Amino acid sequence: MGPRSPRQGGVFPFLLAFPVLVWAAGCFPARPDLEGKAEHPVEVRLPANPSTGYRWTLDPPLQSGRILSETYEGNAGDLRVGAPGMQILQVVFPREGRFNLKLAYRRIWEPASVPPAQTTNLVVKIQPAKGSRTLMERLFSRDFAPESNIPQPEEEEPQTTGRRVELRKPR
Repeated sequence: MGPRSPRQGGVFPFLLAFPVLVWAAGCFPARPDLEGKAEHPVEVRLPANPSTGYRWTLDPPLQSGRILSETYEGNAGDLRVGAPGMQILQVVFPREGRFNLKLAYRRIWEPASVPPAQTTNLVVKIQPAKGSRTLMERLFSRDFAPESNIPQPEEEEPQTTGRRVELRKPR
């Protein structure tokens, strides 16, 4: 074999992949769009016009977040019928974590086969409610006592066999 050219291995593939990595980093926001506390409503405000029959709904409907209430607020000073405004959704999340809230702007009487007029994806970061322990603290707390009689590894006595183990060196 002859000497390696600079295009084989190493730096060249990385230089080709660098623009893709930069693009991918921009697609996944480091900061969430909204923040809130577990079991407390988070307000989501989206442009809407209810006189057209369209409204924002969860899409798909089975998500971690649940809509508690929705209201409509017209633009200040615009009193015309059919004028656009804001739909305000109160969404609650049952636990802390990072969620992807998917919403679709659709007419609710139309079948699901009709595509929505618009969609949006919001990243929501939910902190534990004040005074409550985080999910990890609840799962791995020190005061957790299993209800089983099976001994846990940290409770078992170390066992010695009396046999010696010989390690062989490779030749």
